[in-house]
Amino acid sequence: MRVDLPAGTLTLTGVASERIHALCDFAARANPKRGFLIVSRVLGRHLPTPPEALRAAADALAAQFPADLPEPVLFCGMAETATGLAQAVWAAWRGRHPVLASAYVQSSRQTAPGARVLCRFEEGHSHAASHMVQVAGAVEEVLPQARSLVIIDDECSTGSTFVEAAKALVVALPQIERIACGSLTDWSAQAFLSRMPRPASAHSLIAGTLHWTPGAGQAAASLAATANRHGTAPATGMRSRTGLLKPEAATRAPVTAAPGERVLVLGDGEHAYEALRIAEEFAAQGAIAAVQSITRTPAMLGHAMQSVTTLEDAYGSGATCHVYNLLAHRPHRIVIAAEIAGGQAEALARWCAEAGSPVMVETLLCRYGGPA
Repeated sequence: MRVDLPAGTLTLTGVASERIHALCDFAARANPKRGFLIVSRVLGRHLPTPPEALRAAADALAAQFPADLPEPVLFCGMAETATGLAQAVWAAWRGRHPVLASAYVQSSRQTAPGARVLCRFEEGHSHAASHMVQVAGAVEEVLPQARSLVIIDDECSTGSTFVEAAKALVVALPQIERIACGSLTDWSAQAFLSRMPRPASAHSLIAGTLHWTPGAGQAAASLAATANRHGTAPATGMRSRTGLLKPEAATRAPVTAAPGERVLVLGDGEHAYEALRIAEEFAAQGAIAAVQSITRTPAMLGHAMQSVTTLEDAYGSGATCHVYNLLAHRPHRIVIAAEIAGGQAEALARWCAEAGSPVMVETLLCRYGGPA
């Protein structure tokens, strides 16, 4: 399967094109380090996704992890794109293995007040390369006991990010015995497993190989100087940034929807899992719900990215944030699941009005606290 993008040509092999189209679309990155973007149809990030589709993908991925992983099992979600997916995978895995001990951490690009930095690592091809894993509270007691590590990302091209994350985490937690890597799509042919610091396995919904031929569009792309800056999470921010012993839920106002009402729920960057839960709450009331996210990903218009609106980062990093395909769900309402009451709703409402849409945009403030 060949995909011609403004930044170059992507060639995928080893997977039926029908299966690829069911899970993936494609776009060009506005990034000189990597010019392509595998755009998931089930991730709820760049494309509106029914919440049940994201849950089903998470459960299918959770089902693939070995049942004999030594416990406690530490799950690590990769910021920012895979944070909602990773918590959903962990929740699905817990449902399948209710008696096994586990915990969850994630990488982040927001500094969490009062947390200890467990490790740092770099994602070389990313627009925001620097990751940190922060911990605080009850999860600190589990970390020295963890014997298995499960790393969740949305997509694996070469596996280098898995390797860098695993190496950093194993330095911090040398007692780790086994590693499992999970992603929606894996194009690495599992060649990276030999570079992992512990015996490792790779699991995905589809696996094949890819070849990328850069073009003039990639060479011309540039990243803003603020792309890699960290922001600051609020004191009432989600506890997944500092470690969880059970899946989290925000304190927030309840939501209501009319049957048949079309509602798009937007997570803000790493704050994606609660957006999924809110979309599920709308769907349970008969709404036609979808989940998506505000993202730092710099992409070129075309292919999967049919529109873009740009926002300031609510976390104060100065990085540029985007929402792609905002009206693709044809929503009557857009609800932003936010940790910080910023100006996103007003900015998106103005964009929608300029696009000729009467859609209502509102902010649902989500707060977290208490034991993780």
